[in-house]
Amino acid sequence: MRQMTLRDIPDDIEMLARSEASRQGISLNKAFLTLLRKSTQQKDAQLSSADKKRSSRFSRFCGIWTDTEATEFDKALLEQRSIDDEA
Repeated sequence: MRQMTLRDIPDDIEMLARSEASRQGISLNKAFLTLLRKSTQQKDAQLSSADKKRSSRFSRFCGIWTDTEATEFDKALLEQRSIDDEA
């Protein structure tokens, strides 16, 4: 595993980590890792919730074209992207 050195840790974070280490009877290093894991899991859960909200707002726009309409649209885009040869 890799090692890191952290500097200028705020007093409140240090006290929280020391309290966690004491409470669980683990090293200060493991306490920091535990708190870091908890923090990232909470952020992941919040992002998942935000993604779900965003997804539901746009779900009414998904899948509204028929296969024929989608094919016609792709064809129109292809025609727009072609370059006319000037002779």
